[in-house]
Amino acid sequence: MKYLTDALDIKINTKPWSEMGDLPYYLTDNYDFEKVLLDGVSCLFLTPKKGLDTLTAIKKHIRKVNELDQVPVVLNLSNIDSRRRKSLIEARIPFVVIDSQIYLPFMGTLLSERYKVQKTNPENLMPSSQLLLFYYIYQNKSELYTGGLAEKFSLSDMQVSRAIAQLKALGLFFTYKDGVRIVVYSDKNQNDLFESAKPHIINPIRKVIYVEKNKKTANMPLSGISALSERTMLGEPLTKTVAYYGKNDGLPGTDFLIDNNTQAEVEFWKYNPTLLSKSENIVDTLSLAVSLQSNDDPRVELAVEQMLEELWENN
Repeated sequence: MKYLTDALDIKINTKPWSEMGDLPYYLTDNYDFEKVLLDGVSCLFLTPKKGLDTLTAIKKHIRKVNELDQVPVVLNLSNIDSRRRKSLIEARIPFVVIDSQIYLPFMGTLLSERYKVQKTNPENLMPSSQLLLFYYIYQNKSELYTGGLAEKFSLSDMQVSRAIAQLKALGLFFTYKDGVRIVVYSDKNQNDLFESAKPHIINPIRKVIYVEKNKKTANMPLSGISALSERTMLGEPLTKTVAYYGKNDGLPGTDFLIDNNTQAEVEFWKYNPTLLSKSENIVDTLSLAVSLQSNDDPRVELAVEQMLEELWENN
């Protein structure tokens, strides 16, 4: 349940379902059952034991379960393809794909387009690793001394050590010692290093909500299309997008846009969006580029390409 806690920023409590003994065998044989409280909202999680059944059968199973307990039934899945996801959404059947997607129409929706496929991506970068990688690229130097990075990025020495170890394991960094100091370096130029890292780079956005515009959102750095329009010739979007690093405390919002005149789109980031930027008013170029990588608007894709080309030319 940790993924739900991180993604929705809510309290979650679980317990065994007391009614399971009254179910027919074909259901207890097909599913594991768990009663879950999502921020006080009671629901029932069904985890398939033998793979997901047909949509018709799933509807029948949910109706049978609801005869015993009139709460939302959520399918707890390890994987899903786009066709099955579409059919479940059209039938308004709630589901969670571990570490990937959430569809809970009874309490709001957070969907990620990261369909979990076969293990073509051996390891995703930790946020600390991505910070270190992008910082190295921005420095445009062949070598980087690691002393002071923990303080610079508000990390522990252990986090920096683990980040370096991960980047080494992925073949992106090499290290040597200069006395007692550790130096990292790469055998690639900045552009090639970024391309090599792409299979492992993470989207820095954890979740998105829409909040009323106020002084707090005005002080957040621009991100998304709003930031891209500042850096390129792309037109400014109707809805202002800003980045935020922290918990949801004091920042109430909705999962859907009601009025772009009064609301701003707030992206919750996995690392501080101002640590790598030259300006506190806008997120850094590389993080912005990867945050928009799933946007299939040709105008956005072209603007991102131009923004990156400018970065490589200036480096």
